[in-house]
Amino acid sequence: MTLEFAGKTVLISGSARGQGAAHAMRFAEEGANVVVSDVRDELGEGVAERVRQKDGRAVYQHLDVRVTAQWDQAVARAENEFGGLDILINNAGIVSCDAVDACSDDTWGIVLDTNAAGVFKGMRAAVPALKRAGGGAIVNTASMMGVVGSWGYAAYVSSKFAVVGLTKSAALTYAADNIRVNAIAPGCVDTPMLDEEKAIMASNPYWDFDEWVATQPISKIAQPEEVSELVLFLASDRTRYCTGGVYPIDGGSTAG
Repeated sequence: MTLEFAGKTVLISGSARGQGAAHAMRFAEEGANVVVSDVRDELGEGVAERVRQKDGRAVYQHLDVRVTAQWDQAVARAENEFGGLDILINNAGIVSCDAVDACSDDTWGIVLDTNAAGVFKGMRAAVPALKRAGGGAIVNTASMMGVVGSWGYAAYVSSKFAVVGLTKSAALTYAADNIRVNAIAPGCVDTPMLDEEKAIMASNPYWDFDEWVATQPISKIAQPEEVSELVLFLASDRTRYCTGGVYPIDGGSTAG
């Protein structure tokens, strides 16, 4: 059996649960060395241990994506443990559901710092390591709300549009260094963050989640493992001519 990422090392932010944990497991299944990183240390250690129990190679590194020094430490950990860094998956993110006139300065700040500045700082820390490795791939997690927007969600939508812009700028900048940069734009994915979002929006008189899902072209919620398949595809040599793209995985929600 050919392991697609054998000998490669991947650093995944926000990988203690949800989509990030699914990505970590799939990369490990394909032979990658995995640096699991998050602020949820117990859960993150658990993901790394699950990888090791399946005979994979993984370490856990505490990472608050808002903190530059912690990004530097995570990249250094990848290089020190596994000899280099080949792939960065900027997965960490948070959601807020406030409209412009209901969004506080604090909410705006933490959402943009996490979702947008966190991606920027991750790429800034990883690019020198990817250059040292002779090139590599970056996959950023945007959102369908970074493609078409949404009612409310002022800070979240703004942060995800920023991710799209960062992706395109970095793709153009680093193509000559053999570094490809792409983004995924998921719709609703069955994760703890979606559960948190639904709880927040339950009292919104203008939005019924189940009704919205039923109106989508593929009227179901995605599973994290389905998103992982796209992430691995974009990180692989199968897409070596793809950079600067934003790839929807939203059941057709943004197609119309």
